Amino acid sequence: MTKLALWVAAGMILTGCAQQTEKGDFTINAHIDNAPLGTIYLEELTTEEVKVVDTAVIKDASGKFTLKGMLPEQALYRIRFGEGNRFIPLGLDAGTMSITGDYNRLDQLKIDNSEATSEIQELLNEASAKDKILSAEVAALDSLGATKPSDSLMQAKVAAFQAKQNDFKQFILKAATGTKYPAVAAFAMSIAGPQVLLEDPKVLDDIKKHFPENTLIASFTDKLKQGAAQTAAQAGGEEEDANMTTVKVGQTPPDFTLPDLSGKSVSLSSFKGKYVLVDFWASWCKPCRMENPTVVEAYNKFKNKNFTVVGVSLDKSKNAWAKAVADDGLTWTHVSDLKFWDSQVVPLYGISSIPSNMLLDPQGKVLAVGLRGPALEAKLQEVIK
Repeated sequence: MTKLALWVAAGMILTGCAQQTEKGDFTINAHIDNAPLGTIYLEELTTEEVKVVDTAVIKDASGKFTLKGMLPEQALYRIRFGEGNRFIPLGLDAGTMSITGDYNRLDQLKIDNSEATSEIQELLNEASAKDKILSAEVAALDSLGATKPSDSLMQAKVAAFQAKQNDFKQFILKAATGTKYPAVAAFAMSIAGPQVLLEDPKVLDDIKKHFPENTLIASFTDKLKQGAAQTAAQAGGEEEDANMTTVKVGQTPPDFTLPDLSGKSVSLSSFKGKYVLVDFWASWCKPCRMENPTVVEAYNKFKNKNFTVVGVSLDKSKNAWAKAVADDGLTWTHVSDLKFWDSQVVPLYGISSIPSNMLLDPQGKVLAVGLRGPALEAKLQEVIK
């Protein structure tokens, strides 16, 4: 999950030119039954900010409102209800579109005269369904781990889960590269996040090639590339993690001191003498939660071999943080200043997205970064004898 994400989250790859979108004024006529009374916000989503471009007020039970504006190209917007977190994502073009439905079933809205918005809604619904399945798999792995199964059984279950994770990733990438609408591509990219999008540089190049004149796509792809660490040969031939820009293999990382769940101050340097996986994550980060079973398995396998994990959370709520630690069975040390992306560790390590991690040797030097999936256990097998 990333700071660049535009959302708090088919078809063949196109050949030739992407569909051109209209420029000019737009009007949104909406009729949402059971919508709460009060102000409705139309917000443009960019890589820099969420910008309010128009507002309307629902004054009675009719649930009707109209939003208007002007745009130079197709862009990604959302309708936000009041001060809550209920949204309708939009891929806007010039012209008049209509939205009808029920506030309690925003996944079943009827969209007229906006193919991009309809496609975004379909993508969101399918991605949400797949995400629920993966979340259930995480819970099942947690329950299985509590029964202390054999290593072979656990490894098989984790491998099956990782295969489903990969299927989900390929589904999102196909949506980003296969659509003819730039707003849909941007929406899919926001779901995928930098970790997935930067695995293969060709993906970003393909998306940008399909929409050469769309400023949102250009900004998103350029920002991702700028935020990625420059790949360089380091000690042991490791590459820098694209999610951290100031951590170098072979160097001693900056120290930090943060409170743990009991409020006690804990310093990274206090773990010298052990192999330490410093794991940056958060309870609200779905990819982090899906990666947790892998970290749990590695911890249980190597904890008696001078290895431990330090979880560094970018949470805002202590209760949510503590609940995720308990629910996911994360029995190692956890620290956080509960400042979200304003945490001191973000600029200290140049963190651009989570999950992100680094492995330290007993001298406190960086052995590797970005160890996810099978790569984590493989590296631990290599260095811990």
